[in-house]
Amino acid sequence: MKPMPKRLSIVLLITALSYGCIFAQNDTIKLSSNPDYYAITLRSDIPVAEKIMKDLAPNVNKVSTGDLMIQAAMKLLGTPYVAGTLEDGEQEDVRVYLSKTDCILFVETCMNLALTAKQKGDKANFESLAQNVRQSRYRNGNVRSYADRIHYTTEWIRQGEKRGIVNDITLKIGGEVYDHPIFFMTKNYKLYKHLKDANLSDECCSEDSENCTLSQATKDYNTIAKVEAELNQKPYTIIPQDKIKACEKLIKNGDVICYMSTTPGLDIAHVAMAYWRKDGKLGFIHASMAEMKVVIDKQSIDEYVKGRKGINGIKVIRVR
Repeated sequence: MKPMPKRLSIVLLITALSYGCIFAQNDTIKLSSNPDYYAITLRSDIPVAEKIMKDLAPNVNKVSTGDLMIQAAMKLLGTPYVAGTLEDGEQEDVRVYLSKTDCILFVETCMNLALTAKQKGDKANFESLAQNVRQSRYRNGNVRSYADRIHYTTEWIRQGEKRGIVNDITLKIGGEVYDHPIFFMTKNYKLYKHLKDANLSDECCSEDSENCTLSQATKDYNTIAKVEAELNQKPYTIIPQDKIKACEKLIKNGDVICYMSTTPGLDIAHVAMAYWRKDGKLGFIHASMAEMKVVIDKQSIDEYVKGRKGINGIKVIRVR
């Protein structure tokens, strides 16, 4: 396995004495619970994560997981928004950053900080956080290729439901079924660096066979095409724009708010966490592309949806 370039990741360098199940190899660390997986981070992110979990630990039996997520989010306000934070390097690795983020990674990080604190208490460490990230970000926890990473938020939600981590409460609080098939990645595969070289012209490249050697890009394309087809077998849910106000009283702090996309083939345009503000409005905390950092947005959820043509409603996910 080629070592990760230093400029891409100054990685965890932690002794076996401190972390009995971690072994250092060059610039990366290997989680001994599965020797195939590497957790990549910045050295400075380790104490930040562990300090947040230590601060959350005394409250794990006193407040909801959603409230713990909000507490974690407050400590990450101002974190720079950086698009493509998982695209460094050629191989797929579990990347856990607290010093840079995008919208879904911010929510996922806050969720896993809260869950790890609940599971481990004051013994929570970076390795246990990275293991939870691996389980939530990758299909069945496998990290072998780009296609193993969960790219559609809809799949992220459904895998979380299977694991007993989250519930899609959209229908329960007043939502409805939404007819909006997913196909964006395969339709626009040239936009993705790991898919753009897929060979779709050769008939044998539609499936593995003894007579055809598929490139990794083609294999990943085929996997994602299968994922899209499976996702489309179940109905999607939405709270339409004109029903948000009537439903918002049932939304709680820390609920994951998925802003539904009107773009053909794309399920969700943006992800945030619900936050009841002091002025009584249902606001949200998110990694904002407009402000290029993590902020408590000035708009309410309802105002945010009404102000954007590319969004027509929300989905609400509650972390257990």
